[in-house]
Amino acid sequence: MSELEKQTFLASGPLISIAEAAECTPYSAEYLSLLARKGRFQAVKISRDWLTTKEAILLYVREQQVKHQGMLNCLQEAEQRSGILAEAAASPVVEGAHV
Repeated sequence: MSELEKQTFLASGPLISIAEAAECTPYSAEYLSLLARKGRFQAVKISRDWLTTKEAILLYVREQQVKHQGMLNCLQEAEQRSGILAEAAASPVVEGAHV
């Protein structure tokens, strides 16, 4: 994050600690700290503490929901296809029958 981006972020609204952010997410403070270090959501390190905004956390959580919903949809479709294939493989073949 550039100095200008950092200043803009600091002025964007009230900052909360990573521990506070963890209270309203399914993630632990340690995991959010790791994500902050990796730049996965907007956060700034002041002294030894990572700070972010509720908006930044909300955006990250929503992005993850969309990502995971897409994966679930894909897995469900694959499961349905494999179920159809399994049913077709399990059906008895009758000799002389025309398909």
